[in-house]
Amino acid sequence: MMNLRQSMRSCVESFYPILYLVTFEEEKGDALIGDLADGRKILEWNMARGCVRFDTKAPLTPTYMDLPTALENWLDQELDNHFLIIRDAHLALRNAPLAISRLKALVRRIVHDDDIVASIFLVSSQSCVPPELEHFITVFDQAPPEEEEISRLIHGHASDYGYDVDEEVADKLILALRGLSEYEITRLLNRGFQQDGAIGADDIALVIEEKKQIVRKSGILEMVSVTGGMDTVGGLEALKAWLEHKAAIMGDLPSARAFGVETPQGAMIAGMPGCGKSLTAKAASVLFGLPLLRLDIGALMGRYVGDSEANMRRALGLAETVSPCVLWVDELEKAFTGIGGGSTGAGSEITSRLFGYFLTWMQEKTKPVFVLATANDVSALPPELLRKGRFDEIFYVDFPNPDERAEILKVHLRKRKKDGFRIDVEGLAKKTEGFSGADLEGVVKDAVERAFLDGKAELKTSHLLDSMEKNKPHAMMMKDKAEEYREKFQEMGFRSASA
Repeated sequence: MMNLRQSMRSCVESFYPILYLVTFEEEKGDALIGDLADGRKILEWNMARGCVRFDTKAPLTPTYMDLPTALENWLDQELDNHFLIIRDAHLALRNAPLAISRLKALVRRIVHDDDIVASIFLVSSQSCVPPELEHFITVFDQAPPEEEEISRLIHGHASDYGYDVDEEVADKLILALRGLSEYEITRLLNRGFQQDGAIGADDIALVIEEKKQIVRKSGILEMVSVTGGMDTVGGLEALKAWLEHKAAIMGDLPSARAFGVETPQGAMIAGMPGCGKSLTAKAASVLFGLPLLRLDIGALMGRYVGDSEANMRRALGLAETVSPCVLWVDELEKAFTGIGGGSTGAGSEITSRLFGYFLTWMQEKTKPVFVLATANDVSALPPELLRKGRFDEIFYVDFPNPDERAEILKVHLRKRKKDGFRIDVEGLAKKTEGFSGADLEGVVKDAVERAFLDGKAELKTSHLLDSMEKNKPHAMMMKDKAEEYREKFQEMGFRSASA
């Protein structure tokens, strides 16, 4: 497989007119373009200073020249054996019809004039491909350093500053630092060294904090703060045991890979509302000891053509940057229900493209992003999403059985420091047939309030029984739908989350 430099050189030598380099590290991008130029003359425009020298970024004109004017000047120049660079392209070309029209005219001149051999480079931190130019543009992403390069940076830093790095610690640091740029990695190594004069396992916390900052600044994913682990989830023993196995692998991924174990992909958790799907996703991140990112696919929809797809790429790319992590895709059915069902229109086309990109990413991702997708009604989800290979396993969550209801009641009593009271939990569990986990939490919450208002009395079984009488179980309100879900899950061969 060709690396970035080889791929771009191949396109330059094959006379591709526009190469779009997406990168946060402009210095590395400049080094790459300078290497590809191989003696060609380079003309550059950037949004900050207009037309500038490529090497020093010093302005070439006494007054600022906007992009349409710069393009007009280039149209009138002799361009053979030139590289033309437009920096900050995502800002300069957005809602800029004159600039796009002149860039299109420039491309046509390069393409149709046999006496001109030239390449245009668009460079920016994110892609913005105008529809008028998409057939001329080839997009390249300047990926962050791979594991071998990160190892070189770590050991190079240790050599420069005269300290030793334990190889086992180095392997864990390499995994933690994946997805960060060379600049960010160097900055973190310097920070860790300044704290105690060496780089060790303690510095992984610095890396995690840095990745949290990246997510916060992006505004496209939500970093979810979680405190409660699997002891806050009542029941679902089969699902919890499965997650514990995957957590053991994710916790020692370098050794697992060396042994031949594949990186865990993730799971879909489908089933009844209020029965612990979201709670389990949150608790899983604590079990794994990894940050939890929440992806709201509906929030990715943008105003402009290509925005939604670009937001999806940014979101999933960001998850890979923060990896290893747990990516929680909540209410998946709301995003992709009806794909391929014959619906038409711009919204349907965008959703189909988002689905296609998500599907491809799920199938081909190599970074340690453990995906937990939750859904209620999966009957209308595209069958491609439910096929083995997208997720390691698909679980269905039913309304809790008596043992699970007893465990859920204990969890919520313990949470409110009422587990030492003489409560007939098993008797209550038998009387709460059809109650969801959320229903049982509501019963405990209401009963504790009643005991408080009853002169701060000791919580009694009678308080809980009274609360049960006044709360209708979720299963009663959605009896037909619950049975329909249950039959569908069993028909599709989903694995029960309960023991």
